[in-house]
Amino acid sequence: MKLDIDFTSIEIITILISGLAIIISIWDRIANNISNKQSDKKAEKALRLAQGVTEIEIRSSISQARQRVDSFALELKKFKLEQPNVDLSTHKKLFYSILEDFFNQYDRACMLYLDKKIDRKRFKKEYKMELINVIENKSYKDRYFRDDDIRFEAIIKVYNKLK
Repeated sequence: MKLDIDFTSIEIITILISGLAIIISIWDRIANNISNKQSDKKAEKALRLAQGVTEIEIRSSISQARQRVDSFALELKKFKLEQPNVDLSTHKKLFYSILEDFFNQYDRACMLYLDKKIDRKRFKKEYKMELINVIENKSYKDRYFRDDDIRFEAIIKVYNKLK
């Protein structure tokens, strides 16, 4: 059996165009892959930058809240010494409000940690001891971190994970 293939010029042109189309498709696919990798790198870099900004804001808000707690505690102590017979119930309510804001800052940071919106390794390294100290502080434990009345759920969850 003899196979005679007789190509006409139109068939040859069609085969060449098909071959060229395949080459262009392959080239386009390679170019898209390269472009996507570059886009992915830029997106990853932008995400890391955003996480860094968030982490700086967290540290700043916790530091500011801690400063307010320390400052008011010092003022309250001075006030007690200067006027030992004065009713301090209003001052104590204000102090507890400031203290709750301090815990709220940690709670928000812990929410971001749990949602994986910040670098978990850095968070653990930076906040582990702080959270342990806050939770285990006897002055705070009975009022804010009782087992029967969990007010700062994210803090407790992260504390249990880190401990």
